[in-house]
Amino acid sequence: MSQFHEFALSLSGGGARGIVHAGVIKALEESALKPAAIAGTSMGAIVGALYAAGVQPDQMLSVIRKPELHSLPSWLGLKGGIGSLNVLRTQLHQHISVDSFEQLAIPLTVSVTNLNKACNELNSKGPLVEWVVASSSIPIIFEPVLINAQYYVDGGLTMNLPAQCLKKEGRLIVGINSNHIEELDKAFTSMKMVGERCLYIAVQNTLRDEAEACHLLIDPPEAKSFGTFEFEKAEAIFDIGYQAGKRASFQIASMLSGN
Repeated sequence: MSQFHEFALSLSGGGARGIVHAGVIKALEESALKPAAIAGTSMGAIVGALYAAGVQPDQMLSVIRKPELHSLPSWLGLKGGIGSLNVLRTQLHQHISVDSFEQLAIPLTVSVTNLNKACNELNSKGPLVEWVVASSSIPIIFEPVLINAQYYVDGGLTMNLPAQCLKKEGRLIVGINSNHIEELDKAFTSMKMVGERCLYIAVQNTLRDEAEACHLLIDPPEAKSFGTFEFEKAEAIFDIGYQAGKRASFQIASMLSGN
């Protein structure tokens, strides 16, 4: 008999790379595997919120494809960042029919970084869309989000794979890391290359304790070839997640059944 009777998903941030989560979830659905709870950061929070609200994985692509920053004047921010997340906020409100965490079909926890208190916070109550947007606000790129007189930015800065919060007796914790990172033998010749690499390194250092809390970690190495803002390659990233999810489905089903 298995020690597990249910499973939960921890979904990392990763910008466009985080679209792998939607692909993994599609594969799990095809195997009749549905999580009892979800926790997510940034893109993981977006995918987690959509799924918990009943949006199917294939439908998510139309929600999470973001326009190019240079071609959309409405993304220009006012203070604290060179862009805003109003487009994402609008898209989420259009596709999510509930207003709060408490109304979701699947319990969801979202990781954010509190700029005022210089710490991570995990939220599972209150205004859903605002906390998801806050979790997705990449520092400098996007404006901080003001909630309850506190300023918040991307949860990946402090906890990119919220897994320990999902711990529960009899629960299998499955983590999905979309930021596979490894040694690179290359020259860093532009601000963009240096900035992205530094972001990945900083985020990776928040994974250690959280990854250890996962009984199974899905970490598709193919995701590393995509940049943070390459949303135009959403279908290819989705397929990487789908293939990884198909492989993991057998492991999850086996761990749940005790075989």
